[in-house]
Amino acid sequence: MVNVKSFDCFPTTIHSFSLKIDHEPMIANLRFSEEEDQLFLLPNFKPLVDGVIESTTQILKKLKYEYDKIEITNMWANKMQNGDVHPPHTHSNNFLSGVYYLKSNNTAPIQFFDPRPQAHVMRPDKHKDNTLNSDIVAIPCNTGVGIIFPSWLTHWVPPTGSERISVSWNFIIRGKYGEPNSLQDVNI
Repeated sequence: MVNVKSFDCFPTTIHSFSLKIDHEPMIANLRFSEEEDQLFLLPNFKPLVDGVIESTTQILKKLKYEYDKIEITNMWANKMQNGDVHPPHTHSNNFLSGVYYLKSNNTAPIQFFDPRPQAHVMRPDKHKDNTLNSDIVAIPCNTGVGIIFPSWLTHWVPPTGSERISVSWNFIIRGKYGEPNSLQDVNI
């Protein structure tokens, strides 16, 4: 008998959290505009901001990162109607990004693309899709649930089946980056 060992190399982790907060005060104050990206400063969004910060703190602890503080760089609202698509994109100049669903019934899942371009050069037939053999992972979007992911991870939303209202945000972590004395280290 052969003893096979496996090593997970270079994993990309996506995290979810759920909050039991009142969505109505947030929905009532939403303006869907590119200029409205400071929702985290509004009092009605404090319960969401507190949940996002607590979740992100837990994630950074699990990932074993050292940092001075975490900072939300922006937070904005998204509204999609039946048939709307959000094209593939990333969130440049940030470390972690997220989305929280204020209203989502029968809507398309957020989908993340495998960031390793060479991983799917050869694509044999599969018995079943799973996270080890797929180049897209779909995560359902449910009211009251949030998703946090690396900002560099390409994602999109395919055509949605009904109205969907969400709040998205970006985080940066303040502190030291790079190896000391490498001429590539920086304090952000």
